[in-house]
Amino acid sequence: MTTLLLIYFCLAIRLHAENSNTSTTSTSFSFEDEYSKISTTCFSSRDYELLLGDFIKHTYARSFSSTLLENSVETIGLAELRKALVFGPVRPWTHYKYEKPTKQELESASSLEDYYNLIEPTTPIQSLDSLFLFEKTINIAVEYLDKRLPSIRNIFRRRFEEKSKGTKNDRKLVNIMIEEWSETDGRIDDAIDKMRWNDGKCRD
Repeated sequence: MTTLLLIYFCLAIRLHAENSNTSTTSTSFSFEDEYSKISTTCFSSRDYELLLGDFIKHTYARSFSSTLLENSVETIGLAELRKALVFGPVRPWTHYKYEKPTKQELESASSLEDYYNLIEPTTPIQSLDSLFLFEKTINIAVEYLDKRLPSIRNIFRRRFEEKSKGTKNDRKLVNIMIEEWSETDGRIDDAIDKMRWNDGKCRD
């Protein structure tokens, strides 16, 4: 009997420790810390070269990176937005549709994902009509940013988790989440601008 009680006691201590660790992990995330990690990062010339697929060097890589960074961050955000709404992955690029969806198109959307696809926030640059970027260039940059600046995806993911937690997955939530995507994207862009202002300190 004493041995059995001792086993239960040890198990209780272990479970308490695991729960404490889980609680600490879940509450230790700080959005401000993540934004700071981005803004204070020293993004070197080599970083810019790799961001662009390692085909332009040094100053030219820095010069061509601004639009690529902006659109790559948007793409990461859209991927996390789709994941939070339990939709499919980011769709392959198509020709850009400049006309906004009509009221009839929105009302006749057969599923929540179809509704989202009609209003997903994209730009002409993120389409086959882009005069600046190829889709594969964005994919290369996204892959590099996930390794070099994981805070970008972490921020989007946590924001969407907080917004959608305990909320019904409906059109109202889709609209709210798109607004959250826009606000978060803006905050991250501000952090990246600060990072780029440090370029003078990061030249190698």
